[in-house]
Amino acid sequence: MKKYVVALALSALVAAPAFAAEMDFAKVDADGNGAVTLEEATAAGWEWTEEQFAAADKNSDGALDAEEFQAASAM
Repeated sequence: MKKYVVALALSALVAAPAFAAEMDFAKVDADGNGAVTLEEATAAGWEWTEEQFAAADKNSDGALDAEEFQAASAM
């Protein structure tokens, strides 16, 4: 039982930055330009590879708009 509780607590700590980022596009968009770059996402706690980010960037403009960000955060 202790191992289960420890594992659950650790997973919550690891996932917390991603959940926080998911909830607030405006906070992840640090410069407020309406798009999130890989650098902004990483600074907010996302752990995306360049390939994952590129796959989420449907219009290939190098950043995620709010719709792309929402879809990517739901994965």
